[in-house]
Amino acid sequence: MALTLGRRPSRPLVLGAALIALYLVAVLGTLPFGHHVRPLFEGIGPPPPYRWVHPPPGFASGNVAPRPNEVDVPVGPQGSEQSGAQSEDNQLVLNLAPKAAPPHLSDTSMKVRIEPLDPATLGPPPPDLRSNGNAYHVTLIYQPSGTPISSMATPGNILLVVPEPTAGLLYAPDGRAWQRIGSQTVAGQPIVGGPFTAPGYYMGAAHPASATNGGGGGGGVTGTIIVAVLVAGLALALGLFPVIRRRRRGGGPGRSARKPPPWRRRRR
Repeated sequence: MALTLGRRPSRPLVLGAALIALYLVAVLGTLPFGHHVRPLFEGIGPPPPYRWVHPPPGFASGNVAPRPNEVDVPVGPQGSEQSGAQSEDNQLVLNLAPKAAPPHLSDTSMKVRIEPLDPATLGPPPPDLRSNGNAYHVTLIYQPSGTPISSMATPGNILLVVPEPTAGLLYAPDGRAWQRIGSQTVAGQPIVGGPFTAPGYYMGAAHPASATNGGGGGGGVTGTIIVAVLVAGLALALGLFPVIRRRRRGGGPGRSARKPPPWRRRRR
């Protein structure tokens, strides 16, 4: 009988160990980049912290106030091109349909300006609602003439990230008389949306009884480490399970199969 000097590791165990090592290298390699990189699992973990113009006292520490920004959309002989624009804080997104703005004289572009505002500086929302996060002032101006655009020839849509459960999207042409214009939501996401038919003031709404949660955030490095541990555990389990199963059956490498008891042997 040949004597077995060593036992080669099983293939599933080697694959599981390689997967663990690869994931940990990715985690360690991307941690220096902060919260902007979540390797392999971008969709897992809390959303980034909400950026308030005027944060509630509990969220003032670490808050980064958003700033106004501008986006230029080309305008041709048929009108403005299909395009999009977003606020500097990425908490407002505009989707502009083709020919949303008609052609105008010799103008070649439309300037979209988005300015975040503190809702307390504007008119109060309807009695059964309250503000939900920042308000945003959207203005549209033909360039180079500087002519303001008062409405869209073709409607688009607008999406707002909000810090609390939503009760709809509010719009006011002058920032005073608010009206609810939409309640579009994205499953599992703190987003509310509605039609975009004209420039003006836009703001998310919340029910008076809902509690402020500040929009989540803060889970960057901690969330990544937790995911790494879970994936490592899963990979290890997948790698070890076939080995454990073979050992329970008595069929592992270098081991002889267990003989059945005498009383279970067939008589010849």
